[in-house]
Parts: sequence; structure tokens; C-alpha cells
Amino acid sequence: MEVLQEIFTIPNLLMMNIGMVAGIIIGAMPGLNVIFAIAILLPLTFGMDSLAGMYLMLASYCGATYGGSITAILINTPGTPNAAATTFDGYPMAQNGRAGDALKTALVGSTIGGILSCFALIFFAPMIARIAYHIASPEYFALCLFGVCCVIGISEKDIFKGIIMAFLGMSLSTVGISMLDGTSRFTFGSHNLLAGFREATVMLGIFAVSEVLIKLRNVTKDDVTSINARFDKSTLKVLDIIKHWKVIITSSIIGIVIGAIPGTGGAISAMFSYDTARRMSKHPERFGQGELEGVLAPETGNNAVTGATLIPLLTLGIPGDAAVAVLLGALTMQGITPGFSLFTDGSTWVWAIMLGLVLINIFMFLQGQLFIRAFVNVTKVPMLVLLPCIVIATVMGSYAIANTTFDVFVMVVFGLLGYALRRLGFPLPPFVIGLVLGEIAEVNLRRSMMIGGPTIFLTRPISLVIIIISVLMLCMPFINKLRARKKS
Repeated sequence: MEVLQEIFTIPNLLMMNIGMVAGIIIGAMPGLNVIFAIAILLPLTFGMDSLAGMYLMLASYCGATYGGSITAILINTPGTPNAAATTFDGYPMAQNGRAGDALKTALVGSTIGGILSCFALIFFAPMIARIAYHIASPEYFALCLFGVCCVIGISEKDIFKGIIMAFLGMSLSTVGISMLDGTSRFTFGSHNLLAGFREATVMLGIFAVSEVLIKLRNVTKDDVTSINARFDKSTLKVLDIIKHWKVIITSSIIGIVIGAIPGTGGAISAMFSYDTARRMSKHPERFGQGELEGVLAPETGNNAVTGATLIPLLTLGIPGDAAVAVLLGALTMQGITPGFSLFTDGSTWVWAIMLGLVLINIFMFLQGQLFIRAFVNVTKVPMLVLLPCIVIATVMGSYAIANTTFDVFVMVVFGLLGYALRRLGFPLPPFVIGLVLGEIAEVNLRRSMMIGGPTIFLTRPISLVIIIISVLMLCMPFINKLRARKKS
């Protein structure tokens, strides 16, 4: 009863709906992504109650994950990478005059996948938290290593660039005063760097500012409207979509499993779900021509990730993907430490987060039903209007984090760095995960060395197994290439 009283307050319900609207709008904008949606709203949470702030960002996370399907269906351009697989059948459905049916299928699949993922979070998180209570510094270091190796391992295009980015992120996490001995490191005499680089400021620059710079290269004076999206009313009922329950359940399970593995994310889950649905179908030849299950599977799969990514975050402090890494930054700045203590000392708070996520997904369905036509029209906003608004929001947000202009300069510098790295083909997720996990990894590594030296990782079975799995994850791209060569 106390948990429900925490959830059902006017500020909390308002933040859920504001975050959902912002997330869907940003997700529907081609090129903008889920991380951008969370990062741009992050500064607004400072000064808020921690619960209301988390609801704002979680709602934007879920909304942006779903919002990417709108442009994927209407103009064959995924609003976010998570919706890339939705284009395969979503756009052909729209071309066949069934845009409304495709949009409603995406909405229903996203809602069900998100809610099932919430139930997985509610069921598994307390169990894992109890196990985490018995985990010491060597295991925590191994888990951090696992998270970094996972996100590097999916950088298959160039794993060396992934390693460089993870190392850069972890290196930047060492700037400031050491948590263990209080020594000042890499501050170069600047008192502004004593607290290190604020994660929120860095992420605003690396994602939001760099995204604006990328978009500016393609904007011209003739860019009057971004897209010309046509909306057709749906003729499907919710029950018509739920009839494909096997696809929904299978895709939800795939999304939950993939989401709980650090370093993965919605894009992988959507592709895997789409491929699985095609293999399970009695008519696989229809896929790619406007098959309803071809929209339902990826949208259920990518939204089933949203709750599952919070399982390692709330229990171990390990972000499930780069988007959730921003949430971890928000938690630490609110003074909340993920782990077993959340499920004992702060049990009301953590249960309010998990149950509130169910309500957020319900609001997503209601907003999608009522305002889908409005969301489609928002995607027509000219980039010449949108980009200056984003710049103003990022500058105000970075200043609001600590009320200092130094953070604005830091954001600009990292924005330029992010732009250069993206132009050179360097992946950003390893950088973000490295920055967030770097400090945790360093502290637990040094504590482990003080306790038992380098051999402590070999004498503790759990840490040894996790390190071996981490190395295997790092080597997977090379193994896959060798297999491909043998087959050819």
C-alpha cells in the first residue's frame, strides 16, 4: 500500500507522461536515438525528487524505444537503431495502405513486451540482489570487466576501435580525487576537475552536441520539412494482434534475455526476434512484403529490453546498455547506490521504480492510441527549427547540472570530440560504458589487490569464471570471422 502511495502522486504521474511524450517525439525523429532522449532530459532531474526524476527518464527510455517505429513504418527510416528491423515489413504495410495497422501493431507489441519485461524485472531483480549481497570486490571488478567486454564484443566492424573507446572512457573516469586515498589526479591544477568529469555533462556533449553537428552537415536552406509522412487509420483491433501470441511470447523472452546481458540492447533483440519469427512462421515467404508478424516481433523484442536492462543496473550497478548507463549516472548524482541495499534500506523506492515502470508502459499504450496522429505530424518539424532548439536545451541543461559555465565548455569539448570520433567510425557505446564503470572497476580492483594481490582472482571461482567469460566475449568477433572463413 505504501508503494502505491509513492507511485500515485501528481508529480510522479506528470513526469511519466511528460517523459513519454518527449521520448516518443525524439524517438520518431530520424537520426536521434534513445540515449539522446534520456541525456537531453537528464539535467531536468536535478532538484527533483529521485522517484519523479527516474520516472521522467524511464518514460523517455520506453517512449523513444517505441517512437522509432513511427518513421520506420511511414517513411522506411528508423527513428532509432532499435527500429531498424521494423522497416522490413512495416514500410511495405504502409505502402499497401495499412500504415495504421502497422502503427497499431507496433504499439501493442511494444506495450506487451515492455510490461512482460517489467514482470521479469520484479521477479528476478530481488533474487539477483540476494546473490549480489555475497559478492565481494574481486567479483565486482570481474562484473565491470564483463560489462565492458560485452559492449566491445558487439563492435564487430572494428573491435580495436571498440577497445580504444572503452580505454578512453575508463581513463577519463580516473580524473579527479581518488576515492581510496584522496590523491588528486590529472587535474592540471584546475579546481574544476577535482570532482572529475560529470557523466551527465559528458553524455550531453558526446551524444546530443555531436548529433547536432552530424545533422548540420546535411541541413540546407531548402530543408523546409523533414519528411512527408502519410497516416492511415487502423482497421485492426487489439485482439486481432494478440492472436499472434506465440510471436509475442517468443520475442518477449528474447528481449528479456538479451536485455539482461550487459552491453547488448534493443537493436540486437529486434533483429533476433524478427529472424526467429520468420523461422517459426508457416509462411516465411511473406516476410518482407508487409507481414504483420514482421512488425510485431521486432517491436515486442526491442521494448522487452527496457525492463530487463534494469536488472543488472539495480542489483549490481552494471548498466545493461549505453542508454541505461545514463540512468546510472543520474542515480549516482542523486546519491543512490544500486545493489542489495536498495532492496533492504530503500525497498519502498526500488519497488516503486519497478511497479511504476508497468504504469509507464500502460501510459505509452494510452498515448499511442490517443495521439498517434499528432506524433506523426511532429516528425514533419524542419531540421532548421529543431537543431537550434536542441542546442539551447543542451546548453541550459549542462549549466543547470552544477550552475557553472565550466560544464558548458566541457560539454562543447566532448561534443566536438564525439563528432570527430563518429566521423572516424569509432563506436560511442564502449566509451560510455567505460566512463560509467571505470571508477567502480578501479576501486574494486585496488581493494582486491590490497586483500590478496593478483592471485585473488584465480582463487575465487566466481570471479575467475566471469573473467573467462569476459575474455570469450571479447574474442567472439575473431571467432566468428574464423568460422566465416572456414565456411567460405
